Amino acid sequence: MAKQRHPSIDLLRGLVIVLMIIDHAQEYQAGPGRGLVTDPMNLAITPGPVYFWRILAHFCAPVFTLLMGISASLSGATPRRLAQRGVILILLELTVMNWAWTFNPFWHRYFFQIIAALGVAMLALAVASRFSRAAIGLTGLAIVCGHNLFDAVHFSTGTWQHYVWSFLHEKNVLPLWGAFEVRTTYPVLPVVGLALCGYACAPWLERPDHRLRNVGLAIIGLFFLLRLTNFYGDPHPTDYSLLSILNVTKYPLSLQFIAMTIGPALVFLSWAGTRRQPQLEQLGRTAMFVYVAHLVLLHALALGAGLLLGLPIDLQTRFGGIPDGIGFPVWATAPLALVVTALLYPLCRWYEPRRLRFL
Repeated sequence: MAKQRHPSIDLLRGLVIVLMIIDHAQEYQAGPGRGLVTDPMNLAITPGPVYFWRILAHFCAPVFTLLMGISASLSGATPRRLAQRGVILILLELTVMNWAWTFNPFWHRYFFQIIAALGVAMLALAVASRFSRAAIGLTGLAIVCGHNLFDAVHFSTGTWQHYVWSFLHEKNVLPLWGAFEVRTTYPVLPVVGLALCGYACAPWLERPDHRLRNVGLAIIGLFFLLRLTNFYGDPHPTDYSLLSILNVTKYPLSLQFIAMTIGPALVFLSWAGTRRQPQLEQLGRTAMFVYVAHLVLLHALALGAGLLLGLPIDLQTRFGGIPDGIGFPVWATAPLALVVTALLYPLCRWYEPRRLRFL
């Protein structure tokens, strides 16, 4: 039997949904794929506000993954149900989500992003749920902590090993058929590991002790130990300034990246307890709807601005069809995201009782 929802999970999921909307609003500062800067984590060229919002957005993917694992456990879903959800998530990424970014179902590049990676993780949970919780947790922890041991492993372009490794551990663009290709933005190995960890630690939410807080604080300490020693889990140079310390690798999710985000997330879950924030919880309960709808709305607003200015919309050869000259100033990012969130909130309330249960 499915168990009751935990308000703290919906609260945290709703909070990171808002951070995600802000992050994606930044894509439209100068059109998607042609942002204000090509790399928002490049401290040499990135304006402070852009870097700040990007750091906060780092919490989205790993927290979604952790909460998915926790929710899969607490829901009491059967392996068959988990497998169905996994397949649906993968199909959703390769169809609806790709269309939301491009507004062109025949765009030449597919994006294997976090929704597809979560789908693979859900399939892994369907298999893992047949084993003991200890075995699941140890396997997930081994993957999360150990996958960076293979950072130096590469395979020749075009080989089947290169394709498999790109989906598992290495971000790449892979040719498919004809002119089509796929970008493995979120390699699945660390996502699967983190989802398994979430599944294993789910009972902690039902206990009145401080385990979540203590583990979260320990993970935060581990992050600073790894980052300051630059020893393992994402060893790249730092000048030991705060912004440099927080500049960790997202694709794939490195151990340091996971520690930086999951530690505070566990502390937040421990602190949240039964605290309520109805608006954020509403967004959290309908997170998948918000994920799809906010991209469509942001994209439509950008195209609408182009039409109002009489600029050409080209959905065939331009990513997203956004014309040159369309883009919001940096200061408008947060207000734009808040407007989008406010517009989506009543739609979320309308959608919740009508949502498809397999999502």
